[in-house]
Order: sequence, then C-alpha cells, then structure tokens
Amino acid sequence: MYRIEKPPEGCLVEDLFDTLWELVNQQKPAYVLIGATTSGRLICGRLAARLDVSAITDVRSFDLLDDGLTARHMIFAGGAERLERPLRLPVLMSVARGQFEAEAVQNPKTPEVIDLPFLVPEKRSVLRERMDLPAVSVNLADAKRVVCLGRGIARQEDLVLAENLARELGAEIACTRPLSEGLGWLPRERYIGISGAYIKSDLYIGLGVSGQVQHTVGITDVKVIVAVNRDPDAPIFKQADYGIAADLYQVLPALIEAIRAG
Repeated sequence: MYRIEKPPEGCLVEDLFDTLWELVNQQKPAYVLIGATTSGRLICGRLAARLDVSAITDVRSFDLLDDGLTARHMIFAGGAERLERPLRLPVLMSVARGQFEAEAVQNPKTPEVIDLPFLVPEKRSVLRERMDLPAVSVNLADAKRVVCLGRGIARQEDLVLAENLARELGAEIACTRPLSEGLGWLPRERYIGISGAYIKSDLYIGLGVSGQVQHTVGITDVKVIVAVNRDPDAPIFKQADYGIAADLYQVLPALIEAIRAG
C-alpha cells in the first residue's frame, strides 16, 4: 500500500499526477484500477495519454484468464456494453463505487504502508477559492432500499411525500439528474445515472421517473424495480418488475397507508 505524503496546502488532484506517474513508471503494474469519480476519471485519462494506452471506462465486470484480461464496460452513455480485451499493458480501468462486492478475506494481513514523496509539478493549477458544500450523509451504493424521484414530482415541497415513504421503508432518497443539477432540489450525491451513482439495492421505487437510459444504467443491477408513472408508455416500465400507471399523488398516500397497516 502506497500513501502520498501530505501534499502542500491548496493542492488539487491535478497536482498529484506526477507523483502517480512516477509510481506507475517504477512499479510497472499490469493493471491499474481507478475510482470512476470526477477526479478519478481525470487521472485515468491523463495516465492513459502519457502511457499511450486506452483507458477502459465504467467497467462492470472483468475476467482474468491465462491468456489475458477481458473487461465488460459501458459505452454510448450507458446505452450499450462492450466486451474488450486489451492487448497492451498496463491496462487502465475506471470502476464506479458499489460495482463490485467485497469478499471476506481469510486470515487478513496488515499491509505494509510505504510513503511516497510528493513531487511538485513544474506547472501547477492555482486554487483561487474554496467553498464548502453542505454536509450530506448518503451512501446510495450500500443502500438496500431506494426511493427515487423524477420530474413527475411537481413541486419541491412535495418531496416530503417521498420522504415519508422512504422513512416507512427504511430507504434512502435518490433522484434523477434534472432534480439535482437542474432544479437543485436534492444534492448531487443523491442522483442516479451515468454520471451519478450506480446502485445494487434489493428494492428501487421510481416515482415519476420516465426511465431515460442515462438514468436506468444506474439501476440495472437492482433486484426489484417498482415504477409509478402516469404515462403508460414511459420507458421505465420496460425495465420494471412491477409497474403502476397512475398519478403518483394518488398512489403515494395509498402506498404509505398500506405499509403502515402492515
């Protein structure tokens, strides 16, 4: 395990690239896995360019065989999957949080921690201002139940209806991208989709979610999908295990009442 020594104050993720590049150059790894976060994708792309190899992004599964590695990953904004077998090393892959489940390790050993000196880049990005975001306590990747809101929610004050349902189910609240980045009703950490969270919950309830591929790519591994939408032709119904073609403002109170009744 390698740990970068404390970088200088105001250091940005771009400034860590030279240190990571030196590590890869020295250790010559065959495979490099990087978190599919905003910062992770940035580092992955730069490493791939410097190494003159392709980066396999948004990997969903991979197999390491005797004759090499094959990786299945998303393409076309989640509209399709590609099975790829890279021929050049090292292989760079970005993986979203929650994509793989950790297995229990028998007789785990404490890893050796090696400190890496921070290499000051020749040209650094300049941090002009840092603004703190409100603290958000949410972990959609580990949630067992998720209640997701779409554009079918007409007003921000109506979010309380979904929050009541989530409370009864012990579920996390999530949303589609327009509610987060477009309207600002919920924090970015709560939206599901190609540039948001990927979930593997036991239950997903979509309320007023149309079901565009940019969103549904984040719920393909959910065990049970329930959709509520007044449009019977909404794409979400093609992926749902259970669908209710009705006004969510009528369905939600009845659903909450039924759950409370036991």
